[in-house]
Amino acid sequence: MAPNSPGGFPRKIRGSVVVQRRRCGKRSCRCAEGERLHESTVLSYSEGGRNRTVMLAPEEIAKVRAAVERYRAARSDVEAEGNAGLAALLARRADTHRSR
Repeated sequence: MAPNSPGGFPRKIRGSVVVQRRRCGKRSCRCAEGERLHESTVLSYSEGGRNRTVMLAPEEIAKVRAAVERYRAARSDVEAEGNAGLAALLARRADTHRSR
């Protein structure tokens, strides 16, 4: 389970917040002609090789966007740290091979 902030909402969420536009399927609806489609904001994520979506309530959108950004920032930081570690190891090995 992901750590929660003091308000009980997850601090980091993997995925993307996107706006889906679609038809509802009713023949008499304004969306039937394809011009004024229905919009809903969702969290899109992959699980087990499949794309999944979760509809977001209007009051959740800002919190989920912030949590997604925190996840991306943390992932970027870990990747940068890993790349720095790799560069240090390769430099160390190069120095070792030069001194032989």
